[in-house]
Amino acid sequence: MFIVNLLLGASLLLWGRKLFWLFIAAAGFFTGWQLAQIVTHNEVVGVIVGIVFAIIGALLAVFLKTIAIGVAGFLMGGSVLLSLAGMIGLDQGMVAWVVYIIGGIGGAILIGMFFDWVVVILSSLGGASLIVGALSLDGAIRALAFLGLLILGIVIQASDMKKDDRKQS
Repeated sequence: MFIVNLLLGASLLLWGRKLFWLFIAAAGFFTGWQLAQIVTHNEVVGVIVGIVFAIIGALLAVFLKTIAIGVAGFLMGGSVLLSLAGMIGLDQGMVAWVVYIIGGIGGAILIGMFFDWVVVILSSLGGASLIVGALSLDGAIRALAFLGLLILGIVIQASDMKKDDRKQS
């Protein structure tokens, strides 16, 4: 999982907005893996469920973009909030489901209102979370690495967004 988390995290951090299907596939993988971990605590099952969710997400992104946008917002919002809740120990049992649903609803609402910026922020959050999780950092180092990667992802993707806006003008 180390290499997968690093590669997927870096891809989300750098290109989450440009490669929308990748963003949705990553949201699906991350969600499927997390949910399987909560239910089964088996990493192999988590990877398999994650891959299935990723394929469904990528297919949605390609063929049903409008629906995929809402689903992606829900999945990534839920996954990111659950990941953040895990940093303070709120990722156990029924609390994990409530946290996930709250994050999912928030992500779906935000992505509908501010699509480009939400994709940039959520993909940066997801990428930073995957990378920091893969590196097994603790305490203040974990928080600083997460914050630094988050800022890096937002800056890189926002500058790409500005370049795209200039090209369209």
